[in-house]
Amino acid sequence: MDKTSLLKIGNVLILSIEGEINDFSVVSMQEMLLGEVKNTSAPGVILNISRLEIMDSYMARVLSDTARMIRLMGSITVLVGVNPMIALTMVDMGLDIKEVQTALNLDGALEMLKGLRLSAEYPEESA
Repeated sequence: MDKTSLLKIGNVLILSIEGEINDFSVVSMQEMLLGEVKNTSAPGVILNISRLEIMDSYMARVLSDTARMIRLMGSITVLVGVNPMIALTMVDMGLDIKEVQTALNLDGALEMLKGLRLSAEYPEESA
């Protein structure tokens, strides 16, 4: 079974992906998320994969592409909940996640986005 849920907390979108997700669902998730970034002008997006059971090469590529698209739209993506097996899979695949920040958990991701937004808005104060 595949399941995704999208929440908005403040001006941050949080997409949680659970279980096994098929190729059709991951593309639908990508389209839905990009539409919400456009509609809400959210400066930050958190992709929570802590309950994702398996990540294949297609899923990894779509997540990486989605993060790049979100960056092109002017938002920041933070990936949270990467378990050891998924981290190993991502490294073995040679996945390039330059456009993605990572955090251990949701609280860390929210703090990171807060810090990144402040440093972008007030660069002289972040130095």
